[in-house]
Amino acid sequence: MEVVTLSSDERSAAISGRVKVSLWLKFNPIWWFFNDAEQKLAQAEWYNSDLPQWQRALLWHLRNPLQNFRAFVAGVADKNYTVRGRPPVMTIQRNDLFPPETGWQWCVLAGGDLWFPRFFVSYNGKRAVWYFGHQPTGFWGAKFNLHL
Repeated sequence: MEVVTLSSDERSAAISGRVKVSLWLKFNPIWWFFNDAEQKLAQAEWYNSDLPQWQRALLWHLRNPLQNFRAFVAGVADKNYTVRGRPPVMTIQRNDLFPPETGWQWCVLAGGDLWFPRFFVSYNGKRAVWYFGHQPTGFWGAKFNLHL
């Protein structure tokens, strides 16, 4: 069972209790397209509840392509580590906070099962939202959106 332990000042968090994914799966390109890290469709009553079950299931699997790749092949979502960065350290984008903010968010993932540090940076402004690197959750990703 995964445990996230935040420091009192929210500048660091320890991620522990994660189960490692086998190399056999990580080398399987078909598995890369699945989504083992997220809730199952049966638990997501909020997702397209007005559609027939077969359509919901199809859209659910198309919703986050390459999710296992992002989490477990390029990412480190099956590893234990420590996150250090700008508080609150588990934030991906400042506009996710309440109340929403603009500006920079960053963190470094290191220690534990990681052989070398991983970095993450994001920016949320009036005209652009972007991020790059290993999110505090371990997912690897890149995003660039312009708001004209």
